[in-house]
Amino acid sequence: MNVADIFSWLCEPRRAELTEAETKLLGTGTPRSLRVDGNTLSGWSWGSTGPRILLVHGWESRASHLGQFVGPLCRAQFQVWAFDGPAHGASSGTSSSVVHYGKALLAIAKEFGSFDGVIAHSVGSPAALYAFQQGMRVRASVHIAGPASLERVIRRMAGAAGLKAADTGRLFALVEQHIGQPVASMELGALADGFRHPALLLHDPADREVPYAESLVLADAWPDARLVSMSGAGHRRIIWHPEAIAAAVAHLLQANPNQASAPGPMSINA
Repeated sequence: MNVADIFSWLCEPRRAELTEAETKLLGTGTPRSLRVDGNTLSGWSWGSTGPRILLVHGWESRASHLGQFVGPLCRAQFQVWAFDGPAHGASSGTSSSVVHYGKALLAIAKEFGSFDGVIAHSVGSPAALYAFQQGMRVRASVHIAGPASLERVIRRMAGAAGLKAADTGRLFALVEQHIGQPVASMELGALADGFRHPALLLHDPADREVPYAESLVLADAWPDARLVSMSGAGHRRIIWHPEAIAAAVAHLLQANPNQASAPGPMSINA
């Protein structure tokens, strides 16, 4: 891989196709959309009462990939909202980044109202951290196998490709031009002002895509964060893991004590 290839991987996501089960799930939701920076974000919501939870998918993923959280959250009497990120899924656009995604989350909250909680997977986690630092307030958040440093992501990619120092510097410059701000602005020290609520971190110590050390660093930087190891869950399978789903719902229930812990009247199989 050369500089152009790595930049494309970082900023030009490939779209994931919908499965039949995902199409069926989205058909049970209420379609939502909004315009952000000239592009349209596509989303869905389930439920009309109770605290509002926003699902934030990962890179080259889509909202429906977190669909298995919808049923348990609705049965706990939460509202659930999920959007395809910029240039992902059914949303328009050809390029994106963790910063573009974070700005989209801010736009969603501005358009549709505040959220009480967030469940974010992989790159969705630092996108949420960006939104929190920029003023998005929630009662609790769940971060699943997320990177905690854009700089380390870039350096890992550059190292794997064997880039020399000059080319690595060029890659950093291209990314900064694309996101419109320094890469350092996405480091935890710059984002720490958003760490104002309880956070649950879920990660497989053997994750081959995002090192477990990323969650260790985030847990150390976040005063009210708890890290739970999910051995054998992998990076992508973890969002289907029953223990991960149960832990996420329990964490959000704890932050919203008036919610029912038993299934409510609305039930969605996901």
